[in-house]
Amino acid sequence: MRVFGGILRGRRLQTCRVASLRPTSEKIREAIFNILDPLLTEGSVLDLFAGTGSLGIEALSRGMDRVVFVEQNATVVSFLKKNIRHCHVEDKSEIIRLPVSKGIKVLKLRNEKFALIFLDPPYQEKLAGKTLWEINEAQLITQDGLIIAEHSSQEILEESYGRLQMNDQRTYGQTLVSFFSL
Repeated sequence: MRVFGGILRGRRLQTCRVASLRPTSEKIREAIFNILDPLLTEGSVLDLFAGTGSLGIEALSRGMDRVVFVEQNATVVSFLKKNIRHCHVEDKSEIIRLPVSKGIKVLKLRNEKFALIFLDPPYQEKLAGKTLWEINEAQLITQDGLIIAEHSSQEILEESYGRLQMNDQRTYGQTLVSFFSL
């Protein structure tokens, strides 16, 4: 797995073999960032179910200011830390090692707002809809921010979650990528 755009282009990212980990494929990541490219100027990024950090690190590479990674698995977090060090983005990265629901509560208490939020939960757990509700309740998105939810085609998302409205949805095999904003 590698970073394919921006200042970190070509950097290889490590991955690990953990049953619940399903890194975003390079094809899907490239498609997402081709859509996002004109929007990536500045602001904070939230990478939920971060895994080894490929989405957040790619966003940093393309000009975003900082990333908060939320990942609960200790083994996966050790690989995430290695990738952050390898890309020399420690000063722009924060890791919250908690389940996503608890991480969202911490961020709400800190009154954090994000211009870009990625969520890529384990497909079999069908957590995308639940997580979108939690993001809405915590009011984590900036007024002009965007949420990108990668999920299984078996998990059909609603058109809205409170104030969050679906703007677009793309299909890549058995994967759907849904875009939400206020």
